[in-house]
Amino acid sequence: MSIFHKTDGTRRAILWIDNRFQIEIRRFAPTPDTATLVLYVYPITHGEIWDAPYDVFTIDEGSIIELETQAREE
Repeated sequence: MSIFHKTDGTRRAILWIDNRFQIEIRRFAPTPDTATLVLYVYPITHGEIWDAPYDVFTIDEGSIIELETQAREE
């Protein structure tokens, strides 16, 4: 796993799974209230990582914080 930090508030981690997939995780956090987590899935075919991701998942961190707050209140 490799972890990269950028000065614009973005953090990035790259994971390789069984030499079959590269998963890139980026956390964009210009402000704590607007943080977003994005997962990019790149298959690896014949040892080559695809140029474009096969799928992209986006998670709004604010939504997760709301769910955590609701769970604490119950």
